[in-house]
Amino acid sequence: MGVLRRNYPRYRGKICCVYMENASPFHELNQFIEESREYYNLDVLKFSKSIKDSLTDVLASKPNIKAVLMGTRRSDPFSEHLRPFQMTDQNWPQIMRVSPILDWHYSQIWDYLLHLKIPYCGLYDMGYTSLGDTTNTIPNPFLVINEGDSGKRYLPAYKLLDALQERSGRLRSK
Repeated sequence: MGVLRRNYPRYRGKICCVYMENASPFHELNQFIEESREYYNLDVLKFSKSIKDSLTDVLASKPNIKAVLMGTRRSDPFSEHLRPFQMTDQNWPQIMRVSPILDWHYSQIWDYLLHLKIPYCGLYDMGYTSLGDTTNTIPNPFLVINEGDSGKRYLPAYKLLDALQERSGRLRSK
């Protein structure tokens, strides 16, 4: 969105975005999505269904959509074999997946956001490095600073040194 806004500052049309809202979303994430909706002039379509069912509904209501811009990276689960431009799997609604940051590393994401001053969700400043929902996500334990009797605090996400620990704040289901 930052690239679109920067390269096409006079574009005033709404950009359609799909948000798969989970059962227990973070208030801060919903607030950031609302701020982004206003800042980028987004038409945010919220769904609480599966991604597949949501995509089916989107394409039924907006059949002119031919591609989706994804924030997927190769380090994300089930993404190691993706290509930057790839159609959805055969048993899915057919649409081109465009993944411009597929081969970006964790530090590159933060370098980009911070250097260009692109807004991001405030949870990342509280030590969260990977966002799920309130039932399966905690601040990343690799960012904790123990402050003795006064408790602990967390460094911001961009201070994480080991990118392999990005998902360490995600709780595993039992």
